[in-house]
Amino acid sequence: MASATTLHLIGGRGGHDFEFTGRDNGATLKKIGVEVGGWQIKAVRAELTDGRVQTFGKGNSFREFTFKPNESITKLSLWGNGDGTRLGGIKFWTSSGNKFFEKMNDWGLQTEYSIDVGSGVCLGLEGKAGSDIDAMGFLFINAIKSSVLTDMTYPNLALYTPKVNKEYIKSVSYHNSTTEAQEHKCAYSRSVTKSTTWSNTVKIEATISMSVTAGIPEVVEVSSGYSVTAGAERTSSMTNQETITESDEINVTVPAGKTISVDVSVGRAVIDLPYSGTVKIRCMNGSELNFKSTGNYNGVAFTAVNVNATESDKVMNVE
Repeated sequence: MASATTLHLIGGRGGHDFEFTGRDNGATLKKIGVEVGGWQIKAVRAELTDGRVQTFGKGNSFREFTFKPNESITKLSLWGNGDGTRLGGIKFWTSSGNKFFEKMNDWGLQTEYSIDVGSGVCLGLEGKAGSDIDAMGFLFINAIKSSVLTDMTYPNLALYTPKVNKEYIKSVSYHNSTTEAQEHKCAYSRSVTKSTTWSNTVKIEATISMSVTAGIPEVVEVSSGYSVTAGAERTSSMTNQETITESDEINVTVPAGKTISVDVSVGRAVIDLPYSGTVKIRCMNGSELNFKSTGNYNGVAFTAVNVNATESDKVMNVE
């Protein structure tokens, strides 16, 4: 059965097994530090995007490389130490044109192993280590066909009270100084820009192009004020912005000797909610990698248009 990840260990068979990856939560390799000895890679220190840091082997002076957001590994070579007992060299190139190369000081490199990097997205490191790095490999996601954040829930949705700011679209008064009721039409037009952003706790959206299938939080007016509800499920990019223009016409009846003041407004709210969901990655070889995901939703939402008509006895000339 095809695998969603690829891993090749180079080195010896001694030491204790280690696994330091984001296989279960989507964290990726953020930083790697390497200390070399005369005939081996002495130690490796790694940091993942979820904040975890771990050191393998024994070392205190590391040459480090930090990956930029959206920077992946495009080519990787590993060497043993030539004695079949340790890792001897690490060399990789990135999508940003950077190169990292560390090798043992005294012994010369021999057989170079060109490693399959799949999609270039590195979930972390696996290998064997004791006082030195006996063997090690980089865990990559295979070539990716599609990726989506789905099965979305907002745990705090029912308790969330949005802060809604009123924005006026139109204010107009109609005066009737006659003895008969008058009919008027109040036309209005509005353009609003809605935005939605889902950010992931481990920032995997900075490394993998991903869509999201979810109900988008919407503001609704209730008897006690406003609340938020998840709308119909739809698919979009992790960050999306759209401008909507709406036009309508309201019939206004002005009684004899009266004035009707009409205010047309809409409520605007910035919604900030934690979410939980599942990231589903489908690889070109037909395999899938799924893991739970948490993060934060931030969006700008608008209420339905509110029309408020107020009658008064103040009468001026007919509009």
